[in-house]
Amino acid sequence: MRVVVVLVMVAAAAVGVPAVAVVRAQGMRPPSGDVSKPPFPLDDPAAIEEGKHRFSASCTGYCHGREGRVSRAPKLRGKPYDPAWLYARIDKGSPGGASGLVMPAFGTMLPPEEIWKLVAYVMSLSNAKDE
Repeated sequence: MRVVVVLVMVAAAAVGVPAVAVVRAQGMRPPSGDVSKPPFPLDDPAAIEEGKHRFSASCTGYCHGREGRVSRAPKLRGKPYDPAWLYARIDKGSPGGASGLVMPAFGTMLPPEEIWKLVAYVMSLSNAKDE
């Protein structure tokens, strides 16, 4: 891939055409911009369900427990959250806290709509109580 980009840029320069190349790591997205408003209501059952699916695939296991229960990372159930704060935390990640764990920045891997679905799911856990 790198050789192709270099060859295209050299060829473009040879004929006097300006060339701009953007090289991205495979599977990475450019960081999302500040998004202040979700594109759907955060209490939308479909968005919550999709967020739950994404949470189970990306957040459960190593960090957060199933359904936001306590694990290596803090418990998410039964806590009130500000949606903008949650979005920023998921988008930008966080440095290690008392546990020393670092939350990755998902804004480079997920589009804003997917992050808002995660926010919707975590917000739905605010009223959940542990048995």
